[in-house]
Amino acid sequence: MRLATILIARIMPVWIVVFAIWGVFSPELFRSWDIATGPALGFVLFIMGLTLDKSRLGILLKHPKVPLLGSFGKWIIATVISIPIGLLFFGFSELFYGIIMAGIVPSGTSANLNSLIGRGDLALSITMSAVDTLVGPLLTPLLAKWIIGSTVHFEYMPFLWKMIKIVFLPLLFGIALQYFLPKSNKFIKPYAPIISAMSLYVVVAGIAANASKPLLAHTSILPSLFLCVSIQIILQMILGYWYGKWIGCTEAECRSMLFEVGICNSALATVLANDTFGPLAGLAAMANMVCNLTLGSLMGVIFSYIPIRTKSEQNIEANDKVSSM
Repeated sequence: MRLATILIARIMPVWIVVFAIWGVFSPELFRSWDIATGPALGFVLFIMGLTLDKSRLGILLKHPKVPLLGSFGKWIIATVISIPIGLLFFGFSELFYGIIMAGIVPSGTSANLNSLIGRGDLALSITMSAVDTLVGPLLTPLLAKWIIGSTVHFEYMPFLWKMIKIVFLPLLFGIALQYFLPKSNKFIKPYAPIISAMSLYVVVAGIAANASKPLLAHTSILPSLFLCVSIQIILQMILGYWYGKWIGCTEAECRSMLFEVGICNSALATVLANDTFGPLAGLAAMANMVCNLTLGSLMGVIFSYIPIRTKSEQNIEANDKVSSM
């Protein structure tokens, strides 16, 4: 079991790159997987609901200060980072529009998964994602109009219903199953990272296959594009983590902040950018998706090897240092 976890989940960054490349260069194998990307993401949320610490979620709902501050910081940080980075690399162009779109959409589902793998506060991550999902249909078009000078046209109710189907319903079903069948939590928890990782690979391969044509048609811009989105994501992650420290979050909460701020729903950004601004804009958002999945899962794996010390352990260490002086 431990070997399977290492091979499938712990080296997730490697597999994401493999499936992304495989999907791009062999699109005929995975193009049909595109219809499974929504259900696969929903299944990840179902697993998370099944393994969620209900007591922690209840505390957050009663004291929503941290999730609300976290979501507020996410929209500010991701937007402020995306504008200068996009302009620096591409000026006002379709590629710039795609970079912007990747920074002004709600947080990505993989942020929840990486919080789970990276020993973050999963309940905080899911709560922040819920807040993002509610405000996203309002903020995304407004920010696009303000920054790009155009309006992203999509209908509110179909967008919200899609989020409900992919995020809320699977999550609630998982929580309900955990409530009515408490032993299901203990049974599935050891397998959660493996199942979630495999579902994410389906998403990567399906979307990469459908983006194959525009990617291969513009290979010359790929190095600068991937450098741009990598800097964009890394800066968002760094500022997200230290923003959490600044507002007084615990280490687990800061890890979740890192993922929530750094990983946006670039699959959604790809669709909106492609439909509204053209294939190059969609290509830029697609590049962000590949990089945020890779960098996010890499950070999740790194954090999974770094234990979180309790306050008592920190106090003991501090006292030991004082006594040794």
